[in-house]
Amino acid sequence: MKDTADAAPAAGVAAHAGPPVAPGEMARRIVEQALRCGGLLLCTDFDGSIAPIRSRPGEVAALPGAERALAWLSRRGAGTGRDARCPTRVAIVTARDSEDVAARIALGPDAVISGNYGLESTRDGEVTLVPEAQRWMPALSAAAAELEGELAAGRCPGARLERKRCGVVLHTRGVEREGIEECALELAREVAGRWRLAVVPGKRVAEIHLPVKRTKADAVRALQRGRWREAALCVAGDDYGDIPMLLLARDREGGLAVAVGDEETPAEVAAAARWRLASPEAWADALTATVEALRG
Repeated sequence: MKDTADAAPAAGVAAHAGPPVAPGEMARRIVEQALRCGGLLLCTDFDGSIAPIRSRPGEVAALPGAERALAWLSRRGAGTGRDARCPTRVAIVTARDSEDVAARIALGPDAVISGNYGLESTRDGEVTLVPEAQRWMPALSAAAAELEGELAAGRCPGARLERKRCGVVLHTRGVEREGIEECALELAREVAGRWRLAVVPGKRVAEIHLPVKRTKADAVRALQRGRWREAALCVAGDDYGDIPMLLLARDREGGLAVAVGDEETPAEVAAAARWRLASPEAWADALTATVEALRG
């Protein structure tokens, strides 16, 4: 459930990047930059970053360490720096529906969840959808029905369908059938083409998405308003859809772009980042160490 240009997956990050940084060292760099800038804007992906990927999306849950750290960083008063060495703001930027993520992690009241690559967001339990997405909803529903019919007719055996607010996803993780990923991507392209929708490939998924120009970088830019323009920007992600926001952080002076890598992480993700952590568990440890250093 990730986003980027329509491209084939590349080899894993391990063969294309140097050794990962230790979580404690990553935390030191985050805190150092946050104190230098007088604040921290931390934006992280969900699946594969703070929540290990599972065969079925419904089984995914945030790591307890990451959950506790992000909850503290988004506690009431976090934005003013209460009980901390500097103000902090947290956003989870995800391909999922924002309220789906909200049900999988307990965050503080100052947190923002930006879902569907920035097409909608949840804050304080209220969901907001960008206006230009509305007119594509009938086409998306028709595409979902067509995909369901194709799967029922025997196309891409074993692939599973997931409907989201702004997309419909074909999952192939856990399906031991040769060529299943290519089959799912081909089917998604066929159906999307008939309804003038977009296709977003990812790690063991092919998603039909609304053809509204939004990336995770747009979601991050929307958060960089007011005093958060000058805050240290730290971004973390693991898949193609995270590349735009990683590049945004990498190209900003003092920005911290963190690739959360495993054997499935595309090499392009590591290339877009300045730092790499070995796993979601390592990112959770880095977040925990960040909290310990920022407590007032």
